[in-house]
Amino acid sequence: MSMIQIYKKGIMTADDIRAELELNMFQPVNIFDACIRLGVSVRFVDINMEGVYINQPGGVNSTILLSNRRPLPRRCFTCAHELGHHIFKHGSKIDALSNEDHKGSNEMEEYLVDSFAGALLMPIAGIQAEFKKRNWVISEASPIDFYTISCVFGTGYQTLVMNCKMNRLLNETKTFELLKFTPAKILKSIFTPSINTSYFKIIDRHSQLSLIDLEVSNYLILPPDIKIDGDHLKKYKESNIGTCYLAVKPGIVRAATTDSSSSYFIRIQNFQYIGLAENRHLETLID
Repeated sequence: MSMIQIYKKGIMTADDIRAELELNMFQPVNIFDACIRLGVSVRFVDINMEGVYINQPGGVNSTILLSNRRPLPRRCFTCAHELGHHIFKHGSKIDALSNEDHKGSNEMEEYLVDSFAGALLMPIAGIQAEFKKRNWVISEASPIDFYTISCVFGTGYQTLVMNCKMNRLLNETKTFELLKFTPAKILKSIFTPSINTSYFKIIDRHSQLSLIDLEVSNYLILPPDIKIDGDHLKKYKESNIGTCYLAVKPGIVRAATTDSSSSYFIRIQNFQYIGLAENRHLETLID
């Protein structure tokens, strides 16, 4: 099977899983919730690696282990990658993902599950729709534009840029230009003096998300007319793109516009949480 055939197989299988989850080609998928719905347990553990897929006979009660030391978007891609091993019945796997080309006898399997993960998390139709609703031209969009779209799909900035390049939405020159920026540089361009964080999320007026996942210590930038219940998020400062909040404790809180025209829930898990994914937002931890 050629690499193109493998890539197409990954995309088609991702489409099938979206249909099973009753998601269209425009909706972001919360990968942790999706795994639970598909009968795969997800657990965060304190290990210095990316992830592990533990296969059980018949695929029943199979488990994905994710390192709690990685930034949240990276955990999302790793989780989708490990779910790919489950869907394609590859058996138990220990993965140390990297940006390097896959080598060795498992090259085809790894390329297949990476293709599946990218298509599941970042459907091309969805990416194009998010840029279009903001009147942004993909080939001309800024790093902050791309970062905002990556927040919609819960993926990393560089991951989104490379996915767009792979699907010919970006040329080599624009890709190289965008990859000069990192999330840290983008954050520094928003705030002066800069703030240090492993992850921050931008939610603008066009982001139609019912759920927003964060981790304690993460920053969240929201439109200025959003009101948040509870004390789980502490207002940090204003910026030219919205109001910035710091996640200070785990839990689930509601956020809504002042006119109640839109609302969503913000789910915050504890810093480097250890335990089952379905319990990650509980203020009193249950394992």
